[in-house]
Amino acid sequence: MTDTGIPTVLNPLLSPELRAEVEFFQKWGYLVVEDAITTEQVEVLRQAIDLAYQEAKSQFIGDLLEEDDRFLFLLDNPPVLQRIKAILGNCIQLHSATSRITKPGEGDQNWHRDGPWPVDPSGTPYGSLPGQINCGYYLDELTMENGPIVIVPGSQRALFRPPEGHPKFPDEKYMMAKPGQAVLFDGWLFHRGAANHSDQRRRVCLMCYQNAWMKSREPIRGPRAGKLLAEGTDEQRLLLGRIVKW
Repeated sequence: MTDTGIPTVLNPLLSPELRAEVEFFQKWGYLVVEDAITTEQVEVLRQAIDLAYQEAKSQFIGDLLEEDDRFLFLLDNPPVLQRIKAILGNCIQLHSATSRITKPGEGDQNWHRDGPWPVDPSGTPYGSLPGQINCGYYLDELTMENGPIVIVPGSQRALFRPPEGHPKFPDEKYMMAKPGQAVLFDGWLFHRGAANHSDQRRRVCLMCYQNAWMKSREPIRGPRAGKLLAEGTDEQRLLLGRIVKW
């Protein structure tokens, strides 16, 4: 990186294995990362998320990095960040860091995309597709009972909005993620959470990334993020939006 913290090379060199993963993601809009976090890290995140929800008394936390130091490693977690950069390039930043607990009895979510504008099949002149990549760290094994994430592979290129409600697609896919894995998916992919028919909670941490020249959903400027902005690595500072203008 330069002394401004901007990477000097936009696109990283990819191994044949990484290139194959990028091509899979570009075609289908998702990728499962094996061994994204260790068994010990899974347990640390479970403890941190349980404490955060006990104090918040809410099923959704919108500024995860400010809740507990134990979440901070997710910002630049190497197995995930390596693949984010392989897809988006080196000049990236955090779009949002959130978490959610889906309680027993919660119903099916509606199909949705995370972006409001339509997809142009020819892409954008100088930007990149996708514009946003979501990363879900599921801390409980997903089953048909507790409600997996449901996606429509390839729908990130669809020229129409997701349908209202949660009708069934013939090619929809239920992602049975396990603790330790991470599920990356294009923010424009049709996706939803399935109903939780079990007697157990479903816990997930969501770290979302985008090109560094796009606006983030949230101002990530709390004290923990501020400390990393002041004292962190160049990469951490870039991820937290240190580059405020181009």
